[in-house]
Amino acid sequence: MFNLFKKKTQGEKITFKLSGLHCTACSLTIDDELEGTPGVFSARTNYAKQDSVVSYDPTKVSPSALRAAITKLGYEVLSLN
Repeated sequence: MFNLFKKKTQGEKITFKLSGLHCTACSLTIDDELEGTPGVFSARTNYAKQDSVVSYDPTKVSPSALRAAITKLGYEVLSLN
């Protein structure tokens, strides 16, 4: 039997450890910016954890471009996994 509710993972995932998020609106701002970037399937930024998990197509966008999109908004990327 198969699970109808299980999501299929698209592309690759990367996690950015962030600094400078002051509220949940900051998380939404980052998600909107990243999800508007060509090659990004989804972005889930967590204010409490100060991180962002991004699913993306590495043939269309690079981790450095994703980092630049975040820093352009005024947030700091401390590390990525």
